[in-house]
Amino acid sequence: MDKILLRDIRLQMKVGTTRQERGQAQPCRADLTLWQPLDKAGDGRLDKTVDYSAVYSRVEKLCESRTFTLLEEAALLMCREVLKHFPVRKVRVRIGKTSPFSEKLGFVGVQVERRRSWLS
Repeated sequence: MDKILLRDIRLQMKVGTTRQERGQAQPCRADLTLWQPLDKAGDGRLDKTVDYSAVYSRVEKLCESRTFTLLEEAALLMCREVLKHFPVRKVRVRIGKTSPFSEKLGFVGVQVERRRSWLS
């Protein structure tokens, strides 16, 4: 199956289990993989594929306009938004904090993958 890749999306998110963590936006990074046949887009027409600029905008708006307790919550909402608004068969979201709770960690995150049938 063909894939559309959005890698290294830089986000500022309010996310954490403590009030202090959620008090100010933290640097996060996300990767999205969208499964969708791309044969019809071979003629160069945007309407025959997924507009990944629109996917990026929707994900950025979602992540930067809300407060999350867990990264899992953010990842699953991202899956829901993409599957609900774009004609993809499956989506994978990898998201994490780039300045986590310990200086000994460079990244802490989660990865989830959902198919369109998950919306039912």
